[in-house]
Amino acid sequence: MAYRDLRDFLQALEKEGEINKIQAELNPRFEVSAAMKIINDSRVVQFENITGYPGKKAVGNVLGTRGRIAKVMGVPEETLTQSFIERKNQQIAPRVVEGGPVKDVIISENIDLVSLLPVLTYHEKDISPYFTSALTIARDPGTGMQNIGLHRLQVKGGNRLGILLANPPVATFWQRAEAAGQGLEVAIVLGADPAIMLGTMTKATAEGPDKIAVAGGIKGEAIELTRAEASDILVPAHAEVILEGRIIPGIREQEGPFGESSGSYFQFLSPVIEIHTVTHRHDFIFHFMQVWGVEPDIILSLGVSTENISSLKRMVPTLKEINFSPGTCMFNAVASVQGATPAEVRQLMTLILGMDQRIKQIIVVDDDVNIFDMREVQWALATRFQADRDMLLLSGLKGYVIDHSIHSDGSTSKIGLDATKKGADLSRFEKLRCLKKVWLEPRRR
Repeated sequence: MAYRDLRDFLQALEKEGEINKIQAELNPRFEVSAAMKIINDSRVVQFENITGYPGKKAVGNVLGTRGRIAKVMGVPEETLTQSFIERKNQQIAPRVVEGGPVKDVIISENIDLVSLLPVLTYHEKDISPYFTSALTIARDPGTGMQNIGLHRLQVKGGNRLGILLANPPVATFWQRAEAAGQGLEVAIVLGADPAIMLGTMTKATAEGPDKIAVAGGIKGEAIELTRAEASDILVPAHAEVILEGRIIPGIREQEGPFGESSGSYFQFLSPVIEIHTVTHRHDFIFHFMQVWGVEPDIILSLGVSTENISSLKRMVPTLKEINFSPGTCMFNAVASVQGATPAEVRQLMTLILGMDQRIKQIIVVDDDVNIFDMREVQWALATRFQADRDMLLLSGLKGYVIDHSIHSDGSTSKIGLDATKKGADLSRFEKLRCLKKVWLEPRRR
C-alpha cells in the first residue's frame, strides 16, 4: 500500500530508525543549514527546536537515498531505475476531493511568511530566506491546463516572494499571461507527498505531460487534489502547507544572490508573487531541501537519467545505466555499458552530451564498475583512460543558466571520456573482487 502523504512516510521511516532527531535549539538563519552539513547523515534529519518557532518541526534529506525513493514506490532498490521508467509511463489521473487536511487552518489576512514558517537562510551571502523544496502550480491562461514545477522562491518580507522561472511549464504559463497583460494565479506546495516531488522531476512543456498524473503513476494510485481557497487551481489535499498568490505582471526585482545547486551564488531580475491566502495542516511539518546537498542530487539524478534512457538504449543497445556525480548539479554524468565498441561509446557520449543542456561531461565505463560509487568511477578513469585516444570534445553548445563558466554568448563546451576496457587482452583489466561468501559463511572448526 502506498504512503498517504509526507507525514505517513516519515512515520514509517521513524519505526525503522531512519530519522535523526535533533533536539538542540537552532536558528533558521544559517544554523540549521550548517548543522545539515556537519551531520552529513544519510538518514532523514528532523529539527525539533527551531528558534522563534515553538512546536514546529523542519525535516530535510527525506529523499536522500535511492533506497528511500524505492520505498516510496514500494519496489526493491535494485530495480529502482527500471521501475521508475515504467511507472512514469503509467500515468494515473488525480482524484478531486472535497477539502482535506491542508485546509485545517485558513489564513487570508495579515500574512507574514517569516512569522508563520521557519524558512531557512542557507549560505553566508544569501540575500534572505528561501523556499527550496516548494512546488509551484499554475494554469495555462489560454488552455486552462494545470501543471507544476520546482522553482526557488525568495522571501522578500511580508507576503511577497521572488520566483526564478527558468523552466517550463510554469515559466511558459507566466510568459503567456504577462504577454496578455495579465497576472498569473499560483499555488505553492510545501511538504508535498514524496511521490509528487518525484513526479515533478519529469520534463514537461506547456502541453504536458501532467506531472501530478506522472506522480500518480510513480505512487501506484491517484493523487488526491482539492480546490484552492481563492482560485480554481487544484492542490494536493494532504500537503502540509499551501501558499496561494498571484504573480504580478510588469514587475521585475532583484532575486538573489542565492547559493544554487551548482555550488555558486546567482542573482536575477525575477517576477514577484504576492501571497493572499495560506492554508495548512494542524502542527504542519516544514520540509526543506539542503541546497548543494545529497537530496537534490539523488532525485535530480534519477529524474534526468531516466528521461531519455529508453531512446538511448534503442540507439546504443549496449547502454546499461546512467548516473550523475554528486555535487555537480547534473553537469557530470556517468554511464555504464556492456561489451560496447569504441565507436558505440563515442556515439553514446555524443548523444548524452546533447540530450540535456546541463550535461557538460560524460564518463563511460564498463558494467563491472559501480556507477553509484564515485571511487570506482574514478578508478576506471585512472586505469582505463588515455587522453590522446579516449576523449571527445564538443564546443559551441547551449550552456545552462546557473553555470558561471559559460561563455559570454551563453555557449559551453562539453567533454566525453571513454574509460572502458580496450585492447586485445581485456583480462588484464580484471577488477579485484573479494569472495564475500568466505566470510559470510560460519567459520568451520
